[in-house]
Amino acid sequence: MLAQTPIPIYTQQETFYVPAFEVRVLGKALPSNVIRDVFQVTYKDSIDEVDSFEIEINNWDADQRTFKFAPPEQGFEDIFDPGQKIEIWMGYYGKLRRMMRGIITALEPNFSGTSAPTLHVRGQNELYQFTTEKHTYSWTDGSKTDTDIAKYLCGLPVKKGQPGLGIDIDAHPAPDEEKVPNVFMKNQYDIVFLLERARRRGYELYIEDETDPPRLYWGLSANPANVPVYQLEWSKSLISFQPTLSTAKQINEVVVRSWDRTANKPIEEHYTLQQLWKDLKLSQAEITRRTQLAKAFQNRTQDIEAAVFSKQEARNLARSILNDTHNKMIEGSGSTVGLPDLRSGCNVEILGFGAQSDYSGTPKGDSSDFDGEYFVTSSTHTIGNNGYRTDFSARRQGPLTPRDLPQG
Repeated sequence: MLAQTPIPIYTQQETFYVPAFEVRVLGKALPSNVIRDVFQVTYKDSIDEVDSFEIEINNWDADQRTFKFAPPEQGFEDIFDPGQKIEIWMGYYGKLRRMMRGIITALEPNFSGTSAPTLHVRGQNELYQFTTEKHTYSWTDGSKTDTDIAKYLCGLPVKKGQPGLGIDIDAHPAPDEEKVPNVFMKNQYDIVFLLERARRRGYELYIEDETDPPRLYWGLSANPANVPVYQLEWSKSLISFQPTLSTAKQINEVVVRSWDRTANKPIEEHYTLQQLWKDLKLSQAEITRRTQLAKAFQNRTQDIEAAVFSKQEARNLARSILNDTHNKMIEGSGSTVGLPDLRSGCNVEILGFGAQSDYSGTPKGDSSDFDGEYFVTSSTHTIGNNGYRTDFSARRQGPLTPRDLPQG
């Protein structure tokens, strides 16, 4: 269930009237004679990739009748050179949120014969330098916090075939950060895995290059923002939404096999959807609905050969795989007004698609499979001539039945 009470965005004090952005190069905001040439700023993030940005900018000086930034005229040299450090801030007038600190990695001028020349400036989060090798690893004894895991990965040296970032860490966790059971890094870059864990907690993760040697900052911001769980409702705060319910890749059981070297005997652990629903303490109404959907794949099993060393570790792995697959049964993509805090790794509540909803978006009866809690897997934030808009992809999690059905 959602850890926070979802917030309907139209109840907030934000007017959403004056979208604003700021671009800082080498720590300084771009001057007005550069900013006024910017057509559009786009920021993208994903739980699977390091976040990135793109700036579309006018590249023509009408007074001098020459190119302005690429190739640069006098006074505009070096501003957008690849390798320059850059910060992207987005939000609304008087309330901007830093989206990322990054490095310019590409310039793409467009010299068109039918329109004025433009320049696309692209870059990635400065953490992209750590995306060298993907790893699979697990923490299943329930004794670690996310900060403990971050310290562990940072403390390991970079070595082929094993996890490790090899960088000092400056950790500032929340005082009440709890321990987390059954955490799996599944074929991910170490740094992307940590970005996902940080976003779940509203933590910041970036390189402190003012220190020698540089350190990785992990934890609460010096100016912490309470990352909200937004409630988005069709026709009120949700501009569009395209959900998909698919059973094509669903499975009913996971079997994990390995070898216990100590006992010199095989390990084989079976874990089914019925066991998962029991562990999740679902209501009988919820189990009935999921059982109905599972008829499409009730005989489908996935066998896994894994390097686990106990039956409990095998069970934890099987449970994680089955739960992750089951959470992808319902996925969707949507759009809403620009929300800087609606980013990958956070949760949203989506409403307005009840079986008896009217076209105003106001539910009149039971909610549907598409109403409820979603985990955001990617987001795209765009500020341009059409204002500020956030597009997102998400996967359904939590109960599939209406909240007001009898429990148990």
